[in-house]
Amino acid sequence: MHRFLFSACAAAVVSFVCVSWAIRGFPAYSVEPVGQLRPTLNSTFGDDSAKAGARKAWEAEHTLQSDQNPQLDGLRMDALQAATAYAMSPCDQTMKSNLIAATSAYARGYMKIFDCPNPDFPMFCSEKKRDNANAAYSTPLDVRVKAALAEAFDQKGVVKEDFAEDVRSTVLQFAGPGLWSDPSPACRLQQRRSANVR
Repeated sequence: MHRFLFSACAAAVVSFVCVSWAIRGFPAYSVEPVGQLRPTLNSTFGDDSAKAGARKAWEAEHTLQSDQNPQLDGLRMDALQAATAYAMSPCDQTMKSNLIAATSAYARGYMKIFDCPNPDFPMFCSEKKRDNANAAYSTPLDVRVKAALAEAFDQKGVVKEDFAEDVRSTVLQFAGPGLWSDPSPACRLQQRRSANVR
């Protein structure tokens, strides 16, 4: 009997509280005026700053824009062409040697700007020179070159030992993790077929 009375009283109190809360519009907390609302958008109608950023991103991805340095542009275009050719024919030894030569020249161009006596320990070299080299090698054309090199090295078949020791660490900056020690599976299959023909 006591439980029934307690349950009935508790139900009456809960229903009273819920109805009172509903009549007030279910407020979660007391609202105090905070002032006038301000817009958070920085641009105004006709503002082209967002378009300019999008345009730069598009140019970096789709154009061959550079800093108009003829010597660097030659290195960039050679590396881009060699990387594209190797990605299309990873088993061709001529394409492989062209890729190694063009990538080495591209890396040496970076090293010339960086001017670090020991590129294996760049932390002991001038930060200003490193920043200059990074800036010179960050044009939209360089972005395309680095993407093409990464795609070429992902085909496998080129190892870091294929490069001269003085450029290996710099080449690894541009090649990424794609320098493998195993030959390409497609090249192994082609080698087996040519051995069976003989």
